[in-house]
This record gives sequence, C-alpha cells and structure tokens, in this order.
Amino acid sequence: MGSDEGSVVNGLNIGEFREAVKTVAEQEGAQHAPKKARVQWMGGFKFSALTRNHTFVIDEPAHLTGEDEAPNSMEYVLGAYGACLATGFVLNASLQGVTIRNMEIALDAGQDNVFTFLGLGGEGHSGFSNVNAKLYVQAEADAETLQRIWEKTVETSPVGNSLVHNVVINPAMDVIP
Repeated sequence: MGSDEGSVVNGLNIGEFREAVKTVAEQEGAQHAPKKARVQWMGGFKFSALTRNHTFVIDEPAHLTGEDEAPNSMEYVLGAYGACLATGFVLNASLQGVTIRNMEIALDAGQDNVFTFLGLGGEGHSGFSNVNAKLYVQAEADAETLQRIWEKTVETSPVGNSLVHNVVINPAMDVIP
C-alpha cells in the first residue's frame, strides 16, 4: 500500500481507501460512475425508489394531499446535497490527517416558483433558486485549514455539481397497453 497503510482517520482506513480508489480508477469508464434507479408508484403521491439494493419512499406533505410518511423529492435532493458535502468534508479532512471531533451541515433552500409544477403557472421554474449550506465543525486543525477543506468539498461535490451544471436529461416514454 504505502505510508498510509493502517492509518485510520475519522473512521476511514486511508490505505484501504487509496487502494480501493486505485482499483476503481483502473476500470474502463469508471470515471463516469454510472448510477441507476427505478421509481414505482404506490398510489396517490407516494412512490418507492430502488437504487442498487436500497429502497426509500417518497411522499408529499399532508397539505398537498400526500400522506407525509417520507420526504418529498426536493427534500431528498437537499438532504442528498448535505450528505454529499458531509462525505466530502470527512474524506478531504481525513486525507489531510485532520481529525474531526464533531460536524454538522445545516441546509435551507428556496424554490424559484413551485407553482409552475403545481399547475398554477407563473414565470420561472420549479427548481431550487438558492441553497444555503453551513458547516459547523470541531476539528484538530486551524480555521484556515478547515476553510480550505470546506471550499474544496463544495467545489468537488458531485451532488452540488449536478445542481449547478447543465445536466443533459433524456426523457423517453413507453406506453404499456
């Protein structure tokens, strides 16, 4: 492995992580990290999503006639962004040997005009107009080092980059008789 062999920072074995990344990097097309999901309607505004071997439920709040048994799609996106930032911060801090004692990321967002999605019209789009993400961290590093780690994390976040870059979406439909 290397000098990181056996080194564990923030619960991550750095040597094993580097070896896993090296193995993945050797695979054809791995840099594109393909993902798949299937979403099945459960009735009303409730859906079940399957990704890899995990399932989760999506539902709308009661004030929109959902059953409010799970987050809605936009809440999952916001939570996914927060989890991605948290993952990235732990990864980047660990690779620099920075021990994290405590960490939390608080997020809030606004939508440009959700009424377009709800059939009420108006100008704009139904997606996020802004997302605020604030890191609260206690770690064995000075504020400048932690700021650099946070900036790199935000800059390289796969979910964040999916939100801010023009992603090509290829819709298709198959009507089943």
